[in-house]
Amino acid sequence: MKCALLPIAGLVALLSIEQTSLATDHFLTIGGGYSPTGNQISLEKNVQLFQRMLGEIYPSEVAHDVYFSDGDDPGRDLQYQDSSVEIPRAQLLLARIFGQTRYLDLQYRSHEITGVRGGTNKDNIEKWFSDVGAKLTAGDRLFIYVTAHGGRASDKKTPHNTGLFLWNSERCQMHEFAKFLDRVPNDVPVVTVMVQCFAGGFANMVFNEGDAKKGFTVAPRCGFFATVHDRVAAGCTPDINEEDYHEYSSYFWAAIRGRTRTDKPIELPDYDKDGAVSLAEAHAYVLLASPTIDVPTKTSDAFLRQYSKLPPEPPSATSPNKNKNDKPQAGDAASSAQDDVKDNTDEQPGEESPATDEPPAAELLSADSDYTLLLKHATSADLAVLEGLSAQLELSGGQRAQTARDLAKQTRDEKKKLDAQHRKQSSESKKIGGEISKSVKIRWPEFANRWHPRVNEFLEKDGEELVKRIESHPKYARFEKLRTQIQQLSEQRFDLDRRWVKYERFLRSLEYVALAANLSEVGSPEIQERYRQLVETESCTLNEVPAIPAVSTTSDGE
Repeated sequence: MKCALLPIAGLVALLSIEQTSLATDHFLTIGGGYSPTGNQISLEKNVQLFQRMLGEIYPSEVAHDVYFSDGDDPGRDLQYQDSSVEIPRAQLLLARIFGQTRYLDLQYRSHEITGVRGGTNKDNIEKWFSDVGAKLTAGDRLFIYVTAHGGRASDKKTPHNTGLFLWNSERCQMHEFAKFLDRVPNDVPVVTVMVQCFAGGFANMVFNEGDAKKGFTVAPRCGFFATVHDRVAAGCTPDINEEDYHEYSSYFWAAIRGRTRTDKPIELPDYDKDGAVSLAEAHAYVLLASPTIDVPTKTSDAFLRQYSKLPPEPPSATSPNKNKNDKPQAGDAASSAQDDVKDNTDEQPGEESPATDEPPAAELLSADSDYTLLLKHATSADLAVLEGLSAQLELSGGQRAQTARDLAKQTRDEKKKLDAQHRKQSSESKKIGGEISKSVKIRWPEFANRWHPRVNEFLEKDGEELVKRIESHPKYARFEKLRTQIQQLSEQRFDLDRRWVKYERFLRSLEYVALAANLSEVGSPEIQERYRQLVETESCTLNEVPAIPAVSTTSDGE
């Protein structure tokens, strides 16, 4: 058995064999976008993959409630890309010169998820926690999978209070979601996998009311998140080809299934060689295998950054949280479908680090400690991540953190040069597009407003003449060349972002190991025990019925 799930005080020390045998796993899926234009087909396929996986793992029917977009409304709520649909040349060229290509090649239909309980609105979700979640009993477990869109915190004073976008642009903040979780009995472990942008803010669900200042919750909760609280996440594409899906949960579920979403086998990431892949090992596999701009995180990371410490930095040290004014740019995919949102604030390595007060007498570790020493404190999963990323990034020697930091800066500097080129060429392209559109409006002034009643008439009647007028413009060739160059620059910038992220993952993993080791020196016995319990919860597997020992009822808000 991979782990022992945690109860809280007031429970009997151990459940009877009869009670344990009745323990049940319950699943809640929250999926979909905020509107048809934000409800990409990949979100639908994520839910269908999850349904299929549960059918594989659980031989008998499993309790699984799904809320997705507009529920059972027959309206066209789902966006997808159909390569068989050809856009008339005249419309394509007009869209380019007028700068209105967004959504041009996309189609819409009603989603095809079976067994949907309702739409993703706050009332439905709150009602589920009252009607179902609150009635779960000791020995049950609740798994929550969120494949949707997310947003930044609306208040800079509470940066971890990020949002989950629901249907019709409704928003559920992390603090609200934490209150929903409070309705689940404290003897029912809750595990979340959340892949929306800025998902890492929800890692704070391990604190009372989602607020680290209010101490840790005694409820046994853990979670795995596609990215940290101030970064967008990869994924959410209208592409119908699942071979192209590289978002967090594609790799997370592949680690558990032993094969990709297209059923290609992978080597199981059973890093501790106990015969099973835990959720923590699946998370580690994502850190290693995912080629995206994501910086995945988990609840134990949030816990350590609140309760553990790093040593003070020497004045001359270049540490993970230096250069805060020199922030790398957001991942800019070659396609607008790569990211949920356009704006993004990248996080520096260690930017979430806890306060570095005066340390105790014992020497504390940091990411800059000798690499061999850090490995001695690493779990099997952490070891796999550090050694795997070292190989991918060609890092060696005892001071790998500094090497990674230097290479990350070099990558950012390269990206800045490409950013400047991209801005310059985009500005020129926009200017030329404006000049060409003026020549079109001289012949067809109605095109000054796309909704003029005669526009469609001219598109149908004068399509060939429109194409000829645009392509014969003296600057059209330059316009097309710029379009190709801009696309190439976007791809190059995206590749640099993905490489920078690998350094970021490595540095954060080093820091995580150091914080975990330091907790024994700076944390109270209660905090250390709660961390141990949290790690055990993260180390659980699906379809397992573990023993449940009793734990303390108190929490420490120090």
